[in-house]
Amino acid sequence: MLRKRSQNPYAVSRAVSGRLWHPAGMTLAFRRVVSAAIVAGCLLAGFSAPASGAPTTTEKRLIQKINQTRADHGLGKVVLGPRLQRGAHAWARQLLRSDAFRHARIAGGTSEILAWGTPCSWMTPLRAVRLWLKSPGHRAALLARGVRYVGAGWAAGAWRSYRCSEIAAARFR
Repeated sequence: MLRKRSQNPYAVSRAVSGRLWHPAGMTLAFRRVVSAAIVAGCLLAGFSAPASGAPTTTEKRLIQKINQTRADHGLGKVVLGPRLQRGAHAWARQLLRSDAFRHARIAGGTSEILAWGTPCSWMTPLRAVRLWLKSPGHRAALLARGVRYVGAGWAAGAWRSYRCSEIAAARFR
């Protein structure tokens, strides 16, 4: 079946087994399937949760910035707390999914700080820490002397009326 050139000015059409072929030899349908698979793979790679509860690359960078800030203020490093990590990671994603921004109900002795930013390219772990330092309550949690453990969560995607936002969560104990 031949298509008229006016129907698809961007492809060279010729009949081969009744399908539209691209000059490179791939059918239009095959190109669409491959393109969809590539897009899906990119989305899953960028926004999927780690299977083991280990921090993502961005969450690791957030923990590094937290520790760098604590060191700059003469405080000791905090180490990754597995339960805190799983909770912060899940909470950041839950906030994004539910279009919410609120603190979670967490165990006594645990503090939590949150940040959000839009567009996605603007928010970074360094900016999140800088925002927390400007707020007296967040600063107190970030620079608390008795804190030994940390968990970090980071989520990016559509949130409220924004096409792309990022939410950061840090929990300390």
